[in-house]
Amino acid sequence: MLKLIANNGFPLVLSIYLVWKLEFFINEIIKNQKEFSQNVTAEIKEIKQTINELRVDFAKNQ
Repeated sequence: MLKLIANNGFPLVLSIYLVWKLEFFINEIIKNQKEFSQNVTAEIKEIKQTINELRVDFAKNQ
């Protein structure tokens, strides 16, 4: 690591390291966003099903 810094300069090595770390965090954000999206979609489907069931029950009782 020190040889890289000595040969290429500290700013270049630091920039590469920060880009590498940033890529990890972006991947984690994307993974969490996909999971969140799937959870929201599942909740919406459940709500739609509940509303439909309520409509059927309401129609039967009239």
